[in-house]
Amino acid sequence: MFSAIAANGIWSDTFGLVFTFVILMPALAAGLIIVALVSGKGDKEADEELRGRWGRRRDTTPGA
Repeated sequence: MFSAIAANGIWSDTFGLVFTFVILMPALAAGLIIVALVSGKGDKEADEELRGRWGRRRDTTPGA
């Protein structure tokens, strides 16, 4: 009887660890990477918009 209860706990722990380290953590890491990329793109667009207003302007004349 005890071995059946222990075996059930072992499988439960195993599936919990597999779910955590194979499914949950990679999904969380991928989500955080996507958030960082989107945030960086938005910051870059905002910087490009403000560059002409206060920063140095790019010289668009050919040959310069």
